[in-house]
Amino acid sequence: MFYGKAVFSYLKVPYYIWDEIVEHLKNWKTALPDLPEVNFDLTPEIAFNEIKNLNAAVFRKLLSNDEMYNQILLTLFPEGKTLRLLLNYFKNQELPIYLKLSELLEKRLR
Repeated sequence: MFYGKAVFSYLKVPYYIWDEIVEHLKNWKTALPDLPEVNFDLTPEIAFNEIKNLNAAVFRKLLSNDEMYNQILLTLFPEGKTLRLLLNYFKNQELPIYLKLSELLEKRLR
């Protein structure tokens, strides 16, 4: 088995190509953008204000589907702070769909 420059020596490829590859990888690593923060519970009021006016059908799909709730909502709102703000919002709406959403969300938050 060969590693690093030893592979290039074995293949009779000039060492400087290995050095260029290593340098390119270093540059590429520093050029990658930072990953965005996905924990929206860090700023629950801001997140709540951004999503509260989404179509009720979107919330119904997210709250009714176990996989979507567990993999999407719990990833985005791991502490449940924003979800509790949504629950209060749903409870204060007069339309029946929001009452149903509040029931679904309340069950999820238990």
